Amino acid sequence: MARLRDWLARHRATFVRTAHMLEAVTLMALMVGGGAGAGYALCQWQFRDLMAQQRDDHQGEIARLQSAYSQTLEALTPKVSQAAGAAAQAAEASAEAAKSAKRATRAAPARALTEAERNQVNRDIEAANRKVKEARK
Repeated sequence: MARLRDWLARHRATFVRTAHMLEAVTLMALMVGGGAGAGYALCQWQFRDLMAQQRDDHQGEIARLQSAYSQTLEALTPKVSQAAGAAAQAAEASAEAAKSAKRATRAAPARALTEAERNQVNRDIEAANRKVKEARK
């Protein structure tokens, strides 16, 4: 036991230095680890806020695009309705032109058309053409 006590007494300074070094290394590791942990937690907190803001921005942009799309549709609706009406009128005019041509051919299959009948057919064809041109605009 005396040998052990002598050995401990001889190396006491080494043990104290080693304990102080271990304490310093432990404190440095704790400071670095604490700083890293705090930085990570701060980054996570900022990231969550950033993602929430980005989600809100995306939703705002979607709402803006939907509003612009609705306004465009509202602006185009009358024009589409007018085009549909013009197309319907053109179809009616072309049907009238076809009926007129049929009547003219039935009236006198063996004889030539009279000037009045020819003019009526031409007017119906021109009216149908005008309606088609209006529908294209």
